[in-house]
Amino acid sequence: MAARLVTVTLVRAWEPGAAADEAERIEFAVALDPQGQPDARAWHDDPSAWTATRHLPGRPPERGEVAHDEEGWQLRFHPARGSAGPGRDAEAPGLRLPALGHGLRPGEVLTLSDPQGAAAAWRVVGVG
Repeated sequence: MAARLVTVTLVRAWEPGAAADEAERIEFAVALDPQGQPDARAWHDDPSAWTATRHLPGRPPERGEVAHDEEGWQLRFHPARGSAGPGRDAEAPGLRLPALGHGLRPGEVLTLSDPQGAAAAWRVVGVG
């Protein structure tokens, strides 16, 4: 049986030099436990992929999925063919989600880490 999924929307926190109206956005589907944490059992039991989409200003959306392994949760994206720009590896593993002390709730700030260890702050703007 498929899990009951909600859509979580993250917006990249403002950085110096970035235009405020050009924020990256990530939307992903996930089942949450009663504490608002991603539900690993539901992910393992669900035969369907949990989808993710990264919206980058001026570029096509990158489709992907939510993944779980022994190190925790990650968001894996597959750039559209021909859109891997300078410094982008189309085969790179996903963005790692941190351990969530308070769960996924609007207003929470998360630090996502890329495969090279670079971290960026993201704000949860929607869960529903």
